[in-house]
Amino acid sequence: MKKIVISLLLVISGMTAFSQINWVSFERAMAQSKQDGKPVLVDVYTDWCGWCKRLDATTYQDSAVIAYINANFHAVKFNAEGSDKISYHDSLYTNTGKTHDLAKKLLNGKLSYPTTIFMVEKFNMVAPIPGYLTRETIQPYLFYFGEKVYEMNTTWESFMKGFMAPKFK
Repeated sequence: MKKIVISLLLVISGMTAFSQINWVSFERAMAQSKQDGKPVLVDVYTDWCGWCKRLDATTYQDSAVIAYINANFHAVKFNAEGSDKISYHDSLYTNTGKTHDLAKKLLNGKLSYPTTIFMVEKFNMVAPIPGYLTRETIQPYLFYFGEKVYEMNTTWESFMKGFMAPKFK
């Protein structure tokens, strides 16, 4: 009996270890998005940001959020103070000071951490959502971009008035 319990615990812990968001590099996400049309979700964070760590420990650990993001987005974890050189729209972005130049561009100069950015390359759409998002507050954004509601010329305001998406379980 003890061996069965230990084996079961190992299986469960192994499943938990693999239940995570499939984070990829910015350039890879953009290339994949170009091929399959999926939007890109960018988690802009810094190492010192407490709310960023909380977002990672809660919302991005929620199994329903993980499953939805993995199925409908290419996800990027982007350190706004990192030193990676990143190519985007035929320009090379680097960190020339404290903040990465691409973070400044994507956040329209409004540096706030965490910020979740939804990008749709096909429409040249970049939608930065500043602040900590819970599983409940991230859900409408995930559905709006994941289900490509924006392609129906539905404004965010109209979408939110009628938002009755199924709740994550």
